[in-house]
Amino acid sequence: MSAPRGSTSPSPRPHHRLDEEIAMARITRRSLLAGGGALFGTAALAACGGGGGEAGGPGGTGSLRWWDHFSALQKMNADWAAQQGQALGVQVDYIYNDVSRSAEALQLANQSNQLPDIYTNVLDLPLSALVAEGWLHELTLPEDALANLPEGSLAEGITNLDGKVYGLPLFSSQQYAAAHWFNTDLTTAAGLDPDDPPTTYDEYRAALEAVRRSNGDVAPMILALGGVARMREQIDDLAQVAGFPGFQGVRFATGEYAYDDDTYVNAIEFWKELNDSGLILPGSGNLTVADARSRWGAGVAAFFPDGPWCAGGVRNVAPEFVDKLGVGPILVPEEGIPVVTYRGAPAAQIFVAGSTANPEAALGLVASMTSPEYQAALASGMDQPPFDLSVVEEADVVEPYRRLVGWFAETVRRMPQPVVRNPQVADVQAASRPVSPHLGDIVQGYLGGDVTDLRAALRQLSDAFTADREQAIAAATAGGAEVSLDDYAFPEWVPGEDWAPPAAG
Repeated sequence: MSAPRGSTSPSPRPHHRLDEEIAMARITRRSLLAGGGALFGTAALAACGGGGGEAGGPGGTGSLRWWDHFSALQKMNADWAAQQGQALGVQVDYIYNDVSRSAEALQLANQSNQLPDIYTNVLDLPLSALVAEGWLHELTLPEDALANLPEGSLAEGITNLDGKVYGLPLFSSQQYAAAHWFNTDLTTAAGLDPDDPPTTYDEYRAALEAVRRSNGDVAPMILALGGVARMREQIDDLAQVAGFPGFQGVRFATGEYAYDDDTYVNAIEFWKELNDSGLILPGSGNLTVADARSRWGAGVAAFFPDGPWCAGGVRNVAPEFVDKLGVGPILVPEEGIPVVTYRGAPAAQIFVAGSTANPEAALGLVASMTSPEYQAALASGMDQPPFDLSVVEEADVVEPYRRLVGWFAETVRRMPQPVVRNPQVADVQAASRPVSPHLGDIVQGYLGGDVTDLRAALRQLSDAFTADREQAIAAATAGGAEVSLDDYAFPEWVPGEDWAPPAAG
């Protein structure tokens, strides 16, 4: 998933109105699917680019609406929308929504039958559920567009359902969210070499202490503790590179949940130690990712953990800061631990709405996103790396971004995925229920003092996910799906190597 970003939407007043509506709603997986909860008036959605009519809304064919949440790509996507609109003979209205409100905005749009024609995947719902509820239109892409996709880009249960494509991947899955970015002016003044960034917990702690000694007016580090989804991602990454043999708390070999593993405990304890030592900016518990990145770009702190999108996001909010960017790889607990993380098949990032009134033009716009020209433009946006990593080497990007993508290519391996091996696992995903508090909430609570027994909280989290999976499997099998706990175990998985999906047929 991409980072939360601060909005610089071309239509600020409508989004302000939408914020007021969203503040009244509490989004849930069930309400997303069923359109439950209060049905808000259509005025807010009309202001956001919808509103029906012959030329302007989803009921007409004279325009397309495209919503996304990629902060670093706003200008590029707006330009692409104008260019492709001319080529397709339609007006393409591009709107950026910050990820923190994108899911709510889509819920409101769905409730009012005003889904944008094209939108990005921020719904955290399985593909099968989205298809069943009419959120998605099949992507019947031309052969040349399909040929542009790297091998393995389309996977059953991830982008495809019953052999039909419903979601387009834009980005490479070879990435992680826990790189450590730094302000080279501040670190150089502290005697640190920007070309030799810290790689271990001890080296990172020492670097933060050096910054504090050299400049008491800035924080050594800023952390977006208010962005609990990002906290979850980053601790998952740190645990994985520390040796956790799985992803998001699930052991690959056995399929069991084990959030209370030492790798998780130690990663969170590391952040707790930094916080208790005063090395993290006070008040970080209330900062979203967009807030933290903006403050970091303003020079209030030296180090900021974030994903590859940090470079593009900073360029949007503080372009003068780009020349000060430095980056280091994900941290390992100690020297000698190999840097290896795991990700699955590329996620579906772009959808066409099942309710679109102009599917031909919408599919044409989506197909254009597979082109080498768009992939090169994606790279220059310095957000998530494009699915064609090779274009980054020659793209118009800053050297830290190019270096980080190079590390991704060397250290991120393909992981086993139950839904790829058995697509009926999607029925289990559709029957799952939200688990709360989640890992990010526990991290926030532990650093803030509300959670006192970390391992017990993580054990309860494992138990909650285990129980939810059991009920979801029961619900799926009652509906006719052929699934079991065995689908989640991959005893043949070899650490450090790419998992090979089963051959088609």
